Amino acid sequence: MRPKAVVLLTLVLAFVSVADAAGPCPLMLISGTAESDAIVVTFRHGGKVPIRQLEFNCIPLRSQAHTPQNGRCREDNALFYPGGEYTARYTYPGGKREPVRVSVKSVTFLDGTIWRPTKRQPCRVLSIRAPK
Repeated sequence: MRPKAVVLLTLVLAFVSVADAAGPCPLMLISGTAESDAIVVTFRHGGKVPIRQLEFNCIPLRSQAHTPQNGRCREDNALFYPGGEYTARYTYPGGKREPVRVSVKSVTFLDGTIWRPTKRQPCRVLSIRAPK
């Protein structure tokens, strides 16, 4: 293979990787339920590369401030394969049982690429109501 062909192939592969990272939301939030001590989020991985780390915003519906205490729900050391449906369980933000809004904050793929939602490429948002 000629050196120019190798350079061109490398550039094409790098562009495809970046384009995939900037694509539509790789995570489909399917459902959210409230338990007495936690929220349970079910999602499907619709991307092409396994997910290594996943972070959601878990914000109480009545909260105006987006402070760290108000809710980061994380899977730090995960391995979610494409096409799979998964369930994660998180304690209520601040430990208080109340309605919560869950949205995707960031997705880190196994290859190190990080995807974040934008206005042009949003992800579904779940509103989870606490049981009475």
